[in-house]
Amino acid sequence: MLDEVRYDRQLRLWGEEGQNSISRTSVCVLGSSALGTEILKSLVLAGVHSVCIVDNELVRMPDLGQNFFLRQSDIGRPRAAAAIEYLKELNPSVIGDCLLLSPLNLSEEDIEFLLQFHVVVGTNLSEEVASKISSFLFPRGVPFISSRVYGLLGYIRVFVQEHTIANNHEENALPDLRIDKPFPKLLEMASNTNLESMTLEELRHTPYIILYLIALQRYRNVVGDELAFPDTHAKRKHFLEILWKMRREGDSGSLDSENFIEAKTALIRSLQKTEVPRRVLDILMDANCDDHSHCAVPFWLICAGLRRFVNAHGVLPLTGTLPDMTSDSVRYSHLASIFREKALSDASEVFEHTKSIEKERGVEEVISEDLCYRFCKNARGIRLQRGTEKDSLEAFQGVLNDIANQSEENGHVSAAVWFVLLKATDKFNREKGRYPGTNGVPCTLDAFDLKQRVVSIVSSSKVENPEAVIAQVPQNAISEICRYGAGEIHVVASLIGGVVAQEVIKLATNQYVPLDNTFIYDGHTQQSSVFRM
Repeated sequence: MLDEVRYDRQLRLWGEEGQNSISRTSVCVLGSSALGTEILKSLVLAGVHSVCIVDNELVRMPDLGQNFFLRQSDIGRPRAAAAIEYLKELNPSVIGDCLLLSPLNLSEEDIEFLLQFHVVVGTNLSEEVASKISSFLFPRGVPFISSRVYGLLGYIRVFVQEHTIANNHEENALPDLRIDKPFPKLLEMASNTNLESMTLEELRHTPYIILYLIALQRYRNVVGDELAFPDTHAKRKHFLEILWKMRREGDSGSLDSENFIEAKTALIRSLQKTEVPRRVLDILMDANCDDHSHCAVPFWLICAGLRRFVNAHGVLPLTGTLPDMTSDSVRYSHLASIFREKALSDASEVFEHTKSIEKERGVEEVISEDLCYRFCKNARGIRLQRGTEKDSLEAFQGVLNDIANQSEENGHVSAAVWFVLLKATDKFNREKGRYPGTNGVPCTLDAFDLKQRVVSIVSSSKVENPEAVIAQVPQNAISEICRYGAGEIHVVASLIGGVVAQEVIKLATNQYVPLDNTFIYDGHTQQSSVFRM
């Protein structure tokens, strides 16, 4: 009961199942600067099982100006220990720990320690260090998120070998009404509805789904095709004319009726052909769904059962939910029960297929009937992401080509340009042992050196037109990078930290669709972009 009150708002987002997943999740964050603590703040408040900070830095005076989670009395203390102490106050039910190691110099034994966590998050790591950690975690199936705040810029890169999404929570999802392929009991209800014998009040409280089915039969009679379906603008216009003729005048002579108006408003969304979405079909055709597969991951077991259902019926299981509509309570309740019973029947069939597949693959009691029902209810929203271990040269060339082809806008710097400049700062740091604009070196000198690193990166990429790319990297953007001096602004850290925590929760719950796979935030314009690298 206490947890229900504490997590009331987020339970509305991802449900009890999602919250249970979060409460079992352990997260390790490498680094305890402002970005790290902002990430952890959101995760601790969300109710993860445990968090661990890996960092050996001591609290210094500059930290107090960059990190709201530290106090003056903490100066000289291990930063990770101070941060975890205050973070635990936000939610005492979360286990918090720290390891006083440098995330920049983890040994092989230290990196193996990361395997015990469900998700690992790196903060403000160089590209070289992040690549080393990703190369270890990626093939072992542990998701790794590298995040960074550099002045007014934010960067997030998600490294995950395979991530399955059981519910993408699609906004404004189309209703699953089966107007083109009505199941027997729905068709029976429509066939038994006689509009002509109804009173005006009964007609005006007939659910518009029933009106659609009656109008569809009349439409087919008119066009002389029993399989005709109004799936184009012209056909829907003709269908609407037939639907409109079904109205009846009231005592005032008005034809206006709320249920018919609803039918017109919902026409385009409702009159959709019942098909298996391409992305879902691609998942069902995956090798993990094949009869000879031995994969025992719950997602793939149900997908294999779902594939057999689709092969038998040509459609996905019915979702079983109805939109709100004008109707009397008796007919709406009857209609809702018809949809609910059909959805349960379809899910039960998928469950039987899944139990057979469990036996074939040598596993038992992995999938419960309730889990299968919830999966089938959201079958149209399942997704699959397969990530990359490191940035590919081909993808980077694509980013550079986008830069070369972008139109010139006064003062505008694209996210792709900032992405290249962040890579250049890492190259600068590798070669000089410091970041641009630090150690008291004039920005004008570092800007020249940083420009040379940009030229080197672009030239070595073997992009077709390096000169065009370099020409699109403005000098003021290079100077801005130097002006940052590798500073971490807390307001940017707060925003990026919230996004990273959101991505961790997506990975933990298998709900909503994570970033795929690189995110750049530009604080100058408050705009962001996503690339797949």
